[in-house]
Amino acid sequence: MDHHQASLAAISRVKTEWVLLLDEFAFQGVAECDRAYLLNPRALQLPAGPRGFAPLSRNSSQLLPPGRYQPAAYLVPPFVAQSSLLIVPLPSPPALVWAALGGHVAQSRFDMTGGLVIGPDDSQTSCDLKMETDDASSNDGIDETEGHHEHDVQDNLHSVPTYKEGFIALVFPCEEDLRRFAPVACKLRHRGYSLSVFLYDTPDAYVDSSIVLKAKDCIIPYFQRSNEIPNFSDWLDSLAPVPDIVIGLDHQDFVSATFSLTLERPPYLNITLIRLPRSDLPHIEWMGMLTLQELRRSTDWNVPEITISVITNDRPHSLQRLLTSMRDTLFYGDKITLRINMEQTSDPETVRLVQDFEWDHGDVFIHHRIIHGGLLPAVVESWYPHCNDSYGLLLEDDVELSPLAYAWVKMTLLRYSLFSSSLFGISLYQQKIIELRPEGRRPFNARTLFQASSLAHLATPYLSQIPCSWGAVFFPSHWREFHDYLSLRLSQRALPISATVVPGVRSNKWTKSWKKYFIELVYLRGYVMLYPNYEDFVSFSTNHLEVGSHVKHGPGEEYERKKQSFLLPLMPLSGASSDVAHGPSLLDLPNGTLPDWRDLPVLDLMGSVSSIKTIQQRGSGRRATLSECSDVSSLPSSVRDLLCHVPF
Repeated sequence: MDHHQASLAAISRVKTEWVLLLDEFAFQGVAECDRAYLLNPRALQLPAGPRGFAPLSRNSSQLLPPGRYQPAAYLVPPFVAQSSLLIVPLPSPPALVWAALGGHVAQSRFDMTGGLVIGPDDSQTSCDLKMETDDASSNDGIDETEGHHEHDVQDNLHSVPTYKEGFIALVFPCEEDLRRFAPVACKLRHRGYSLSVFLYDTPDAYVDSSIVLKAKDCIIPYFQRSNEIPNFSDWLDSLAPVPDIVIGLDHQDFVSATFSLTLERPPYLNITLIRLPRSDLPHIEWMGMLTLQELRRSTDWNVPEITISVITNDRPHSLQRLLTSMRDTLFYGDKITLRINMEQTSDPETVRLVQDFEWDHGDVFIHHRIIHGGLLPAVVESWYPHCNDSYGLLLEDDVELSPLAYAWVKMTLLRYSLFSSSLFGISLYQQKIIELRPEGRRPFNARTLFQASSLAHLATPYLSQIPCSWGAVFFPSHWREFHDYLSLRLSQRALPISATVVPGVRSNKWTKSWKKYFIELVYLRGYVMLYPNYEDFVSFSTNHLEVGSHVKHGPGEEYERKKQSFLLPLMPLSGASSDVAHGPSLLDLPNGTLPDWRDLPVLDLMGSVSSIKTIQQRGSGRRATLSECSDVSSLPSSVRDLLCHVPF
């Protein structure tokens, strides 16, 4: 028996409530604040001290105090603990005594924490530790020791999350589901969130044990269903504190059927429940990029809600291609309402396609005009928001979607939709042509522009005043305002229909296009749309430039050349075989994440780098000139006020 084992054996005879364990170095190298804590411990149900080893590391790494407490797999002296925690069988070999103690403590806890590493706060001015009770300890698990001596370690510590930063519960049937979700779980852990995992349909379902899954980027501890924790509600009741989010599968079984019912009772009413299709798990790594606030914007994962509005006439081949791409798109468990709008002149084959189309993601509404209206009313009247969480994805039938189109929509909506009233939509299509210059269409490459402008990240998404009509999401307040603006504009009560609102743009000649009038509103208000910016113009939608209302037949070579200038490669699913299978992925973004709103470049209608302030000032100045307003300010979303209280 070595001296460590002898110390542990002696503890069984101690009668005091607390025990301070010291090695031969006593308090050497221990900060004064840490020493004060060890001599005056707080009422924690965990061993606590300044030296510990990180959980979830194959080669246990020393856990240095980062300026606040951190969960650890186990501690080494000096540390303090309640004597009742230290009654543990002596391990063999003796070198593993402290690891065995940590493992013993962790086995009695659902968060698998074996101790707390303490440290003074960042200012070094106070010895008060920022911890309350053992409820605040992390929910991370430990990797079982593999014979390494406590002092034979590498200092490659990664930060360990705490409950105060967010607590997410994962509930899956089996380990394979967890393995598929592991890239997200690891990203969430690295962001500082605590995870607890419950697998309820494992082969050893009634073995009382906790195990770890070794993923590529981290190790994930999980609990199996056992006699003590036989179902989801019991497991949830065992957690402290209450999780912020519960993530599981959307299929129904004997356990998942109880998810919603369990969360409808206190204290779980504010938990956000996210239910994902099993088939989507390999393609959901983007979810790990989101913050806790973004993931739980609502207790309903389906908020914000998307309505897809398809506009079609007499191009059944194009419509079939679009509908097929929509069927192949991943929607991550969201309910998506589909509206298909047919023109009065729709041919029988188009009508048949629409009637036979099956949509598994939500309700379907079919509209058929009885009087030919043209493309302007067909688009503008195809969708109208029913609330402020209602967003519209507008698709003409010559558009085709990437299977990851909705992933781009979902993650950008959750990141940016509430940041600024200036953002009116999200484009799925990359700009490759600037159409509004007076001299005509010109090639455009955002990366080339950003390089010339010495921007730090050439791959950043960006904001542009140009509205996209080849696959884009429009925001509710802006679309309502556009309806009001267009009604007023077409009535000619404010301005003659021939009036030039935006000086020097080609869209002034697009008399039958809804975009002409949307560009006017965007210019006057200083609004912007978010655009993707991936390598080689890889996009989430593409335009096949089919012959129709605004595209006419031309000489064969000229038409094909023009068509190729608008056709973009679509981002495939990872692992898919395609021409862009080895191209950019969804998270090929600056530092692997969507930038902060303030870091997004802003482009004006000409495709030049600008700023929100500049384009808003430009619009206000033009508004004053057009309407002779005495005050260039106006109420948000009020078209009457925008045009100086023109009566309807």
